[in-house]
Amino acid sequence: MKKLLLTAAAILATLNMYAQGTGRGVVNFSNLGRTAEDRVYVNNDGSLSGTMAAGTAYSVALYAGAAGASEATLLQMGNAATFLSSTAAGTFGGGNRTITGLDADGGIATIQVRAWETADGATWELAFANPNGNVGKSAVFTIDTEPVGSTTPAPTVGLQPGFGGFAITPVPEPSTIALGLVGVGALLMLRRRK
Repeated sequence: MKKLLLTAAAILATLNMYAQGTGRGVVNFSNLGRTAEDRVYVNNDGSLSGTMAAGTAYSVALYAGAAGASEATLLQMGNAATFLSSTAAGTFGGGNRTITGLDADGGIATIQVRAWETADGATWELAFANPNGNVGKSAVFTIDTEPVGSTTPAPTVGLQPGFGGFAITPVPEPSTIALGLVGVGALLMLRRRK
């Protein structure tokens, strides 16, 4: 009896871990017409100032998952797009994208916009793994998608309250990250002594 209960528990845990929704929804992957604070920049300090991403030198992709998904579990939806140039620099217009794995058709999706220097890798993950890569990402936010086949226009990613501009910056060196962790650890040790 114990073996049967343990087996059933293991099966349920496995199904729960790998369960994905079957719903789909559509969004308009664009931030066209947005003001400077909602555009994508390229700099070394992460500020929303300086040069804006433009042309095919930079790529941008939509990452999404079901409502409540963590950033680490978001998957790229569709092909990467490039940025517009001239007065529209910092903006992208990737068209409608279908988000899969939602809890219901036209359901809530958790999304993030990620951008990178195209020469650093074919995907954001490859550019991030490149020690000389330049990458950036928006905050994670939710969007109420439109059901596939609906005649109502899909909601635009760049018009959502959770979307804001961000910067493409150099990937931090592992030594910089390690030094920061050592510093935080030292501060915690000092605090604990007092």
